[in-house]
This record gives sequence, C-alpha cells and structure tokens, in this order.
Amino acid sequence: MSNIIIVYDTEATCWSKKDGTSSWWCEDWQEPEILQISAIKIETKNFTEIGAPFNVFIKPTLNPILSAYCTDLTSITNERLDNEGVTFLEGCKLFNAYCGAHEQHSYGGDHTVMNYNLRELYNLSAELNDFTGHDIRQLFLKIDPACKGVNSGGLSQHFKLAFQANQHYALDDCRSISASLEHFKAHPEVLSYFKRP
Repeated sequence: MSNIIIVYDTEATCWSKKDGTSSWWCEDWQEPEILQISAIKIETKNFTEIGAPFNVFIKPTLNPILSAYCTDLTSITNERLDNEGVTFLEGCKLFNAYCGAHEQHSYGGDHTVMNYNLRELYNLSAELNDFTGHDIRQLFLKIDPACKGVNSGGLSQHFKLAFQANQHYALDDCRSISASLEHFKAHPEVLSYFKRP
C-alpha cells in the first residue's frame, strides 16, 4: 500500500500598507490569526488525491473584522466566517483528527504560524500539542530555484500545469502543491524526499 501524506495550507488575517502592499504585520495590533486550514490526503506513488478534502474556517478573536485587503486576497468574507467559522481550538482538533498519524507537509512551514497562534495568541498549550510539519518548499527549491518567489497557489502556474489555483484560498493552494508533486513524481529530488524506490 502506498504511503499517505497530508498536504495542508493556512490563511491568516492580514492588512495592507498605504501603498496597497502587504503590511507584514508591522503594527503592534496586527497579528496573523489563522482564518482557514485546508488539507488533502495524497498517496505518494502517483501523488494523487484520495478521500475527501478538509476545509475549515476559523473566526479571529483579536481582530474579528477582516480587512478589505484580506478579503480581496483570500476571498474569505466576514459573512462566511460568521456563518461557518469555528474557534481556533475546534478547528485544530478537527484538523488533527483528519491528519491522524500521517506526515504533514506545507509550503513554507505553516506549522510555525499555527504554533504561534496556539502558544502566543491563544495560550492553548495545555489543550493542544505543538504542530510538527514539514516544509515542502525546500523540495521545490531544489527542483527549480526559480520558484523562490512563488507562493503555494502559484506553483501550478509557475510550472505551467493545467490546474490553476485561486491563490491564497487554502484548499486551492493545497491542490496547486499536489499538482506540482504529481508533475515531478519521477524527479530524483522527489524520489529522494519521499524515500520511494
């Protein structure tokens, strides 16, 4: 039976500077609160998606109203969070249940932001274990150093694949990563990374 991995992605609250570019949380009151966690299960023989995807929206509490910049970037609206959003704790428990014992891979090490939310923003260390994911961005940089400035949702476009993601929407970003893995499934770096014969 093929190994199964979790490819996941997150979105977080964000704002723009006056020139319209990302503020990168430069103001003291700005925090990257997780808004969305998405994941898919991938078998590592052909890198195809198996089973149902995971997608949960999370209501931010420190800055509960999304900026227009955040909504434009992610397509996540305040109304959607009001209707479908859960707490960070509940969202993480659902995510952990979906992942089970499978290895978790994100593009850029999203587990660091999740752990920042867990420890620093919400003080949930007594209720949740730290997230321990793998940064799959390092694999793609070995395959093609030119993707250094490319985000997870832009990978499939960068590699000129049929799947074109709605970038910064976490579930599409997961599928962009998956499509790129499938495209390079026979590449020596991919074979080595996943330790497949």
